[in-house]
Amino acid sequence: MSEIREDYLPGCGYKIYQDPAEFTFTTDSVFLAHFPHLANKAKVLELGCGTGAVSFYLAARGAAEVTGLDVNPRMVELFNRSAEANGIFWQERDDGSARQGVAKLARIKRDALAKEISAESAESAQPLSQVRKKDICCAEDSVTKTFFSNKPKVRAVEWDIKNIKGFCKTETFDLVVANPPYRNSGRERTIGTSACHEKTAVLEDFFAAASYALHSRGRFALVQLPERFMESMELAIKYNLQPKKLQWVHASVDKPAWIFLLEMVKNGSYGLEVLPPLIMYNADGTLTEQAKKQMEKTGKR
Repeated sequence: MSEIREDYLPGCGYKIYQDPAEFTFTTDSVFLAHFPHLANKAKVLELGCGTGAVSFYLAARGAAEVTGLDVNPRMVELFNRSAEANGIFWQERDDGSARQGVAKLARIKRDALAKEISAESAESAQPLSQVRKKDICCAEDSVTKTFFSNKPKVRAVEWDIKNIKGFCKTETFDLVVANPPYRNSGRERTIGTSACHEKTAVLEDFFAAASYALHSRGRFALVQLPERFMESMELAIKYNLQPKKLQWVHASVDKPAWIFLLEMVKNGSYGLEVLPPLIMYNADGTLTEQAKKQMEKTGKR
């Protein structure tokens, strides 16, 4: 087992642990995470999450809950280790004990406020007003709401996306994202083989899982190679995922696109917006302003 590398995601500052012997995140993940529309307090699913770069960016952008699925236990382990280090890890089985702890703190605040208000009333020899009584009643609730609403909840689960029906009910998520394996043929990489080549799932599996997991009008965003564009469009129509937004990404202005970003809407109407190309490098090799914006501060920590 190789040495773990500790990195930081540009723009949001989240820590991410990666194993160089496995696949590590690239600019493809950065571009994908910034591409889709993200509803307020969205519930997000990442298919084939790897070490979680896309998930962490979406949490920084304002998603309330992000779940990553991956069949590689090493990736899941590192993803959850990063989430813990960033203070945003959650497990459903732990919610009960967490709520008990928060409720205890809330009761302490409520009792302290009640004592303070009672002292005020005694000094003035006036009965408690209805407003002050309401302050006491609301104190406990406000602490609970603040704790659970202000912090994103992020986790990874070891799961095969082909068995998505065993993981969640249909129409559970607002947004599904995926950076699926690019290659279905050709010479295989020795590092990150399953992340780059269709060893455990094919492109159609990602579309099928996304369609099942999304709410009607929910969004599916993915990044893929140009050579698989028509295949992606055919799968989108097959699974009632209407293409709505498309962007081609080029290394430089004189180079062919190396990837595309596509956003689809489940049960959406016709109408595709084609964005201006995203160019990564200037002629002198420096990052373009477009690319720099992708690396800038993302959301609020």
